[in-house]
Amino acid sequence: MICLTGDIHHMSLRINDQRFIPEAGDTEAAIAGRFLKLVESRGLKVTFYVTGMTLEQEWPAIAPIAESPLAEIGGHTYAGLPRPPGARVRSFLTGRRSVSHSSSHGSPAAQERDVRRMIEVAQRRMGRRIVSWRSHGLVVDRNTYPILARNGIRFISDELAWSKMLPERTAEGLVSHPMNVIMDHDHIYHAHRTQQYVEQQKQAGGGYPGDPDRESYSVGEWAGIVRGQVAEIESRGGLATVLMHPLCMYLADRFAAAEMLLDMFCRSTSIWASETGRLLEER
Repeated sequence: MICLTGDIHHMSLRINDQRFIPEAGDTEAAIAGRFLKLVESRGLKVTFYVTGMTLEQEWPAIAPIAESPLAEIGGHTYAGLPRPPGARVRSFLTGRRSVSHSSSHGSPAAQERDVRRMIEVAQRRMGRRIVSWRSHGLVVDRNTYPILARNGIRFISDELAWSKMLPERTAEGLVSHPMNVIMDHDHIYHAHRTQQYVEQQKQAGGGYPGDPDRESYSVGEWAGIVRGQVAEIESRGGLATVLMHPLCMYLADRFAAAEMLLDMFCRSTSIWASETGRLLEER
């Protein structure tokens, strides 16, 4: 069983990958729409975690995704944890690799406002409440899950844990389905993530502390690892939660590796993030 997921960000956030979109006027949301067509052609379900400002600012491109019978929209923060002013300058002066988001939600009150704005814009644009969530950059603190729980979020996917085969319940009552398959963006050479960039990032202490793998690979090598991990998880009766950023997949090889993986995934049962709770009920 597979939970296929992807993250989508507003262009005004100016994440690093967006600078490498080759066609003038193309956007991350539009690329996600093309990725969805590949998913739909194989009858797969997919959960897209979308920033609220993407729904706010780029609704014409996101609307067909939100209206797809095979796509679920989850929250990805409203503003995408934008970096504070001067972050790029400090990164240049210190030699530390510049990331695309802040490492903090700020105050609990600021985080609560961001969560509520994400939920409100989703309700206004789509006419329904979101119940699934992944924080941008996987940034969580001790306030995150209590805030999400009291605002009606029920399913989260922020943890990196290759050893966990099935969802579990948090102290706040949320259903957590960890990413137990190697992530794409931070393990694939693409766009700005050259071998030199990756080595500098390692030396500067970049990356996710909980990530089981610190290495990066060609997109083909990465896809091979994904195939093996998904097969192993399914052989053990688990749920494989896979993260494939549409933009990353496009920049890496114009969806070639993604299509190969989708061909594999469509032989399995796919579920949305909002359906992972049933696996807890069946245990």
